[in-house]
Amino acid sequence: MNTIATDDELMAILIARELRNGEMAVTGASSLVPVAACLLAQQMHAPDLTLILPSGVVNPQAGRLYRSASDGRWVPGAEAVGSGYDLFEMSENGRLDVMFYGGVQIDKHGNVNLTATGLGQGPGPAFRGPGLANTSFAVVSGRIILFSSSHTSRTFVDRVDYLTAAGHLEGGTSRAEAGITTAGPVVCVTPLVTFDFDGEHRMRVRSVHPGISDEQVIARTGFDLRAHPPWPRTEPPTADELRTLRHSVDGTGELRAARRSTARETTTSTRRKV
Repeated sequence: MNTIATDDELMAILIARELRNGEMAVTGASSLVPVAACLLAQQMHAPDLTLILPSGVVNPQAGRLYRSASDGRWVPGAEAVGSGYDLFEMSENGRLDVMFYGGVQIDKHGNVNLTATGLGQGPGPAFRGPGLANTSFAVVSGRIILFSSSHTSRTFVDRVDYLTAAGHLEGGTSRAEAGITTAGPVVCVTPLVTFDFDGEHRMRVRSVHPGISDEQVIARTGFDLRAHPPWPRTEPPTADELRTLRHSVDGTGELRAARRSTARETTTSTRRKV
């Protein structure tokens, strides 16, 4: 089997490893990587994980990926089809365990900007993003997994220009002081690294991915990384993870054709299923 994994394939595998059996997870409207991660986790170690797309489709079994979560081709074979109202009702009743967010900007405390950048620098924003349909998901979901297909100093910033979805706000205990009782962001997966959060709820490098140098991470991150390298290395995809992802989840190779992905050579390991 070809062991060259694209960035998106690697990210899907790493996010899948973070998911737990029995959890209920919800993705965004255009979240190819998290959808793939949930479907892979179901195949590998979390058969009772429940995936709900924002269109209301529950546990799709398409055998391939579609770029829009609202694509009607997710419906055949799915366990159920609900509505946006059902999903919002579950969120308000604290039934969502995991939510995924990407962002135009993500800051050192895991706050997400999907709205606009360059505010206050001219007559209008320099860039306008898609925004969110329900910002409360960031508050009521049990935990948040962040991801970004772009890791540059423009994406990972010291402070977001606009707070679309609350992470750990100002760090420390500020999220709890704002009355938010859920855990908030726990990890952030990018093509370069997996970040987690220290005791002050500030991002730190948990591991650097295969083929990436510590120097690349520093140069492409727009906030100070307090801990100094060398950093631990990410355990590469196993042959079983890649095979399952490509054959059972992403049968048409959407993650290999993704516009932003760049191929990297990875070494398969003997990581056991858990």
